Amino acid sequence: MNRTTRTTRTTASRGRRRALGAALAVLASSAVLTAVTTAPAVAEETPSPSPSQQPVASVDQEDVVRQQRVAFVEQKDVDGVRTSTIVTINADGTDRREIAPVSWNGARPQGEITAVTFSPDGLRMAFIVHDGAPDVWTAGADGTGASLAQTNVEQVGTRLDELDWTADGRSLYLSFRPEAGQTRTRLMRMTVGSSQRSYVFDTPENTWEQEADVAWDGRLAFVRGGVIHLWDPRTGGEPRPLTRGSHPEFRPDGLSLSFSNGEDGSFDIHTYSFGDGSTHAVTQGQDIRTFEHSPYRVLTARLSGGEKPQAVVGEFGKPDKVLSGPDATASSITWAVPPGSTPWGQRPHDYGGTVRPDVFAQDSTGVIWRYESNGRGGLEPRVKSEWGWKGWRLTAVGDLSGDGWADALAQDPSGDLWRVDGSSYGFQSKVKIGWGWKNLRLTGTGDMNADGSPDVIAVDPAGALWVYQGDGHGGLKSRFQHGGGYQNYRLTAVGSMEDHGSPAVLAQKSNGDLYLYTRHMNSRTLIGWGWQNLTLTGVGDLTGDGIPDVLARDTAGVLWRYDGDGAGGLKPRTKIGWGWNGLSLF
Repeated sequence: MNRTTRTTRTTASRGRRRALGAALAVLASSAVLTAVTTAPAVAEETPSPSPSQQPVASVDQEDVVRQQRVAFVEQKDVDGVRTSTIVTINADGTDRREIAPVSWNGARPQGEITAVTFSPDGLRMAFIVHDGAPDVWTAGADGTGASLAQTNVEQVGTRLDELDWTADGRSLYLSFRPEAGQTRTRLMRMTVGSSQRSYVFDTPENTWEQEADVAWDGRLAFVRGGVIHLWDPRTGGEPRPLTRGSHPEFRPDGLSLSFSNGEDGSFDIHTYSFGDGSTHAVTQGQDIRTFEHSPYRVLTARLSGGEKPQAVVGEFGKPDKVLSGPDATASSITWAVPPGSTPWGQRPHDYGGTVRPDVFAQDSTGVIWRYESNGRGGLEPRVKSEWGWKGWRLTAVGDLSGDGWADALAQDPSGDLWRVDGSSYGFQSKVKIGWGWKNLRLTGTGDMNADGSPDVIAVDPAGALWVYQGDGHGGLKSRFQHGGGYQNYRLTAVGSMEDHGSPAVLAQKSNGDLYLYTRHMNSRTLIGWGWQNLTLTGVGDLTGDGIPDVLARDTAGVLWRYDGDGAGGLKPRTKIGWGWNGLSLF
């Protein structure tokens, strides 16, 4: 199969007209939206599938799992002198690298290094250097090009303690820790590459503000007077108090956050759901105060307790793996973002930047309609988004172009493959990125190999399963075969259905059996039967509980929502509409 790698934007093709987004009147939907609960079409239990029914995996398949890397500052006392070194290492303890920041003219920071943090795109790092008064430095992800960003970053009676990048990678939030007797600290924000520095909130509070953490969409969580607050700089206003706790940490999807709560003296980890405001404990008696979720949630990186903290990685409730040296202590642990990454939160179905999924439906005349999620499990009335797409097949794939908006792939009637770039109101320009795709069935799976770019799987007429990894520049890499025997299956990507965080795929067999494929299509479980007359679409989290959901249209045109249960299965279905005959959802 031939492919091109041209990524420049083009104007819309002849015959295709783009709606003007906000200028369009909201059209009444012909698909009536309701909310009626009925019986499930899934198994009450999870039977084990027969091995003889498994599609055959390719013997020489390429390993698509990439190691996630941890970064921390390792400190040692050498001949009475305290040294600090930035270390990056794979989560399994392999490929340890020591980074020594150096400027283009050979200058190096002098002093103790703390608070290393990587930019959202993984191309830069920032850190604090304590050489009397604290300075903020930035450098490339490999330590080259280091430069002094701002000097003497202080507040009276405080110590600069933490840094966190804004979502656009242009600024840093600065958190301070009060010295003895100091009762007030204020969050600050500095623009990278300039001397500009200002307070985040104009009105000072008579208490301390610290421990800031930024979500992929720019929301800020921080502690004010022992209470975790949430603030959205896009809308402004007053920060909203959430719950008592410390060290808030957004989960990668931004739908919940984790935090430490030491009110009972144990400092256990709890989670807070933005969907319903509920909290629940994750650990018991483990004395965990600071930690960071990995991009795929299954692992956490944190500092162990005691007088000699170590850098450790593990899963809550399981033994940790120590990554720092035996003769050293560790600080400032974080995850090293893969270079060129786009935010985890840019899910394949969030086309409006609302942190809620959108559903597109293509009718038989080539008109594309957009249905926004209402955040409560249903859909808003539809808006006409595009037309002139008759005969095309579209697939939601996430942000291939790296511009922050979810994109789609479009196969035209002749077999050419186009990347259709998303925007805040639907789609904009399209770019031809390949040809010879006419007989392939595509599924956008999200980022399967943790390199920061969405990937695509394709089934050919013979049933072979091919993986096309995103190249980080708007195109796809050369394919490799990952298995065979899929000619009698319909595949639907659904996001992370279990807490290991890797993307999952539902597979409907022609006899109606429903399988869940996880761990990069290497493991499957039979989770239902009787699905042969349903057409599925994975749309992300419609209900706001942090777990992906699935839409299913039956042969009568009724639209059902199946909520994920968080353990790899689906809950009983809910009827949310009818009149969906003749529509292709993506």
